[in-house]
Amino acid sequence: MIDIKSKDELVEIITPVRLGAYGNGDNSFLLNEYVYNLKLSEAFYPALSLLEITLRNRICNAVEKLICKDWLLQELNKQNILADKEYQKLLESANKIRKSGKKITNDRLISEMTLGFWIHLCTKSYKPKLWDKKGFFEAVFPNYTNNGELRKIAPIQNDLLNILRLRNRIFHHEIIINGNKTPQEQYQLVLNMLHLLSTGMETLLNDISRFDTITKQKP
Repeated sequence: MIDIKSKDELVEIITPVRLGAYGNGDNSFLLNEYVYNLKLSEAFYPALSLLEITLRNRICNAVEKLICKDWLLQELNKQNILADKEYQKLLESANKIRKSGKKITNDRLISEMTLGFWIHLCTKSYKPKLWDKKGFFEAVFPNYTNNGELRKIAPIQNDLLNILRLRNRIFHHEIIINGNKTPQEQYQLVLNMLHLLSTGMETLLNDISRFDTITKQKP
């Protein structure tokens, strides 16, 4: 329980305006909502982390196998696959590595790229350079069950962009409990995407996730 003195201090620090975004109610109600939002945001972290790691490595492995080796390093020397926006992100990452005094390697470039970078590679604009390559889609999303014309990047793109928006809200300390989708629906979206990428990672997430436990603590 938060005592009255601590409650007043928390309201002052968080600010009444920010707390007011959590709904209508007294300070006790709003603080409980605020804390619940923090706990849920924390509970999303393993899912988002595993998704990012799996997506980037699936894409990189597919490019290495089907297009070229050390592809980001090659791309840095000659822009071939990346659109201008993503290429600029690559240049910025290379510059960051250079300023740190480290050697620019393909692995270091991969580690520097953000989730947004990898998700934007999963959009329709990259169909000619990536997704239309034979076997590329299957290499990245091996558990996507539909075939033929249904096997398209468009629905993947939409779900990933929604996940990116969710991730950004969480990492910028914004509200995730009062959106158009419930936290459970948002979590299921991440879980479904992880399943398409890797059942092994999906199993790992289910083993370590505290999401269901946290949702039962809803005020």
